[in-house]
Amino acid sequence: MKMIKTQLAIVAGVAAMSLSVESFSHGYVSQPGSRSYLCKLGENTNCGAVQYEPQSVEGVDGSPRFPIGGPADGTIAAAGSPAWSELNAQTPARWSKNDIAAGTNVFTWQFTANHVARDWRYFITTPDWDQSQPLSRSAFELTPFCEYDGGMVRPPMTVQHACEVPARQGYQVILAVWDVGDTAASFYNAIDVNFEGGDTPVIDDNSFVEVGTISGAIALNAGDTIYTRVMDTNGENLSLSASYTATVSTSGAAASLELARAINAQGYFFAGEKSGDTFSPIAGANKIYTTGNDDIQSIQVAVTFADVVSEYQVTLSNVDSPVDINSTGMADVKFTVSTDGAMDIVATLFDSSGATITSDTFILDDTMQMPDDLDACDAPEPVASTQTVDLKLHVHEAFPGDFTLVVVATAIQGNATIQNTANVTLVAASGDTPVDGDSGSCDTSDPMASMQPAFNSSTVYTGGEIVSFSGLVYKAKWWTVDVAPDATNAFELVSEVRLDYSDSTIFLEGREAAFQGNVYRANWWTLGSSPLASPEVWSLIGPAPSC
Repeated sequence: MKMIKTQLAIVAGVAAMSLSVESFSHGYVSQPGSRSYLCKLGENTNCGAVQYEPQSVEGVDGSPRFPIGGPADGTIAAAGSPAWSELNAQTPARWSKNDIAAGTNVFTWQFTANHVARDWRYFITTPDWDQSQPLSRSAFELTPFCEYDGGMVRPPMTVQHACEVPARQGYQVILAVWDVGDTAASFYNAIDVNFEGGDTPVIDDNSFVEVGTISGAIALNAGDTIYTRVMDTNGENLSLSASYTATVSTSGAAASLELARAINAQGYFFAGEKSGDTFSPIAGANKIYTTGNDDIQSIQVAVTFADVVSEYQVTLSNVDSPVDINSTGMADVKFTVSTDGAMDIVATLFDSSGATITSDTFILDDTMQMPDDLDACDAPEPVASTQTVDLKLHVHEAFPGDFTLVVVATAIQGNATIQNTANVTLVAASGDTPVDGDSGSCDTSDPMASMQPAFNSSTVYTGGEIVSFSGLVYKAKWWTVDVAPDATNAFELVSEVRLDYSDSTIFLEGREAAFQGNVYRANWWTLGSSPLASPEVWSLIGPAPSC
């Protein structure tokens, strides 16, 4: 029978002015760093508003509480709140991981407002959990591996729990749940960990000091209200609250600006960029200041959503599988995305081990915009953001096997992150016939070269410039001058063609060459080492196609 423990260690902390979307109890796991806290540190990126308020990942307990009740499957990492929906994205490579080992590990909770605690519970993913699906109950062992009784008392600002973490391999997620004792809320912290490491890393919390901030990252829909919650020695002082209610869809930066203006209009406290005694609200994050001569202990920011259910729908369909690998070792994974709103879409292909094979970003706005490195032949015609678009991921060094396609869509306006997943199989093409019109080594020119500026030996290239040379397209990788693109590692060949082998041509790792009737792939950077003279440099792919 498992014993529920009491607090192991208590360390005095510093109260912080911070943000909220629910009650005024707040906290997060700082060691090992939770997903939201690593967003604050910058180790996780593209996190949305939670990077400014990692302490606010709060949702309902449910009756009965989690894992029976609580946030819906797919929203567990964000505690069911649309404000933090970016946290729900889940792939093997999306989040920074803490190296830990099985056995005794110390989990540190940092509180910015320490409400009465019922208990703390820790759950861990099953050994075979699906790393490419948003967190659901099926991903976890639903019996907590560690529990601490809160005693229905207010904890200190920092609490540590010693837990015996079960043995696991590789990437896992630990879900830490703090059940607030006197409200119907709990805090849900996803902690991404890697069991291939050694001891648990120590994160220095000495720098944790925040002055009240309007994040500027929470977009509002019509009817949503952003407002301040002012805490003094007697609790929340409702008479000092300032608010802004959006009448139309409003960006987070604009909402922050309007709330800062409302704060300054009241004159109780101040918001904006501080210059001497002047405070200038801006479109973006605004600091909140008090005079220091009143009873205010903290100023928090909360949002009431008129409709907390996402109105957006994103579907993934027409996933091309199986996909043939063409004669040059490349493959295009084609798929269709349908959306009824403006979205940032990140599509990633993972192999069976969780390694990223390729990834690309697409913007579905009023018109469809494609990445800069795609040529005009690849780009689809502009389409409305509410329609359906055909997309593809290009795999340069494809190999047969089973893969996972993960498509994560984040609303440009509003608060929604929607993830879709599909299985993809890559297979070797039969025979020597190039796939999808690929010209193999029989055509060593690129029709797109005529659309790019010609290489100039007197021009200084600093990196990123696209040029044409000898009928092919090259991209400068770093500073270079007066060296032909095919004779230096400073240029990367962009054109998807197979060249005939030449002692004067540089072949980067993975590039293929036709030589004496066969196709070879370079195992590493090489110049002047032919497949016949240096067989260790090259891997034989097969016969070259006849022209």
